[in-house]
Amino acid sequence: MKNDSTDTKARMRRRLVSALVMFVLIASTGALALATQSKAKPKTKRRVIPVTINKGQNYTISGVKAGTNPSSKVVKNPNALVMQSAPGRIELVGADSGTWKINVTLASGEKVTYQVTVKAITPPQGTLQPTAAPTAIP
Repeated sequence: MKNDSTDTKARMRRRLVSALVMFVLIASTGALALATQSKAKPKTKRRVIPVTINKGQNYTISGVKAGTNPSSKVVKNPNALVMQSAPGRIELVGADSGTWKINVTLASGEKVTYQVTVKAITPPQGTLQPTAAPTAIP
């Protein structure tokens, strides 16, 4: 009987030790993960270049890194801008009033965002609502 209680106590000690070892391993893994995250290089903020053009004007973004594709995001009015990529540059033509953001990698490796605003010189005049027919000429 005494042997059984000794075996039971020994098993309990082994389970407690193994549970403690597992706890220490898990805690050290979490601490290592946190330490690795804190050493990670902080992401640099893109430089924003504001550009304002009028409807019908063009603008050239030159010095674009070869082999990269610009990404664009329409902020207001998807018909505001016509964008054409060429090797080393991007051509923009203002088509209507609106705003776009264009992310570009320059030849120097710098990542910039062009915030392009297109202004219509005059607002649209009149409405498209039909009016009364003109009177007949006698």
